[in-house]
Amino acid sequence: MYQIGKITNTHGIKGEVKIYNLSDFNRFSIGAEVYIVLKEEKKVFTIERVRPQGKLLIVKFKGYDNINDILMYKGLELYSDEDVTDELEDDDYHYHDLIDKDVYTDQNVYVGKVVSMIPVPQGHLLEIEKKDGTKAMVPFIKVFVSEVLEDKIIITPIEGLI
Repeated sequence: MYQIGKITNTHGIKGEVKIYNLSDFNRFSIGAEVYIVLKEEKKVFTIERVRPQGKLLIVKFKGYDNINDILMYKGLELYSDEDVTDELEDDDYHYHDLIDKDVYTDQNVYVGKVVSMIPVPQGHLLEIEKKDGTKAMVPFIKVFVSEVLEDKIIITPIEGLI
């Protein structure tokens, strides 16, 4: 199960939704199936139409022709079972592989745990929940992220970063 996006809002009155795409891969294509999880049950949607709008996607699901049909799904996360990715290059990672990894400094000091990846125009930020409960944002670039290992991420923080 791969989180691939989030329904942020409705669009118009004909059943379209705005989706924040969390996937670097083309998972939102006509005929593709995506789903949400409601009380541990999958609700499957088939994509009828898709088009970009700024940083979002406007998507129409088959069978949802009215704003009232789709409104209840606003704010929910979208998932895919398909791993449609090609083999990744070195230093490329899936978001879901980074979530919940422990983060340490290059001096082996525990910082916290990755809770999300946030796409920004310049790349991505690691959102880290620190051991004191506060959050820190670390740019996911080689200058700050030294290594991504099987069980942890090593960062090289500058003063004030964390």
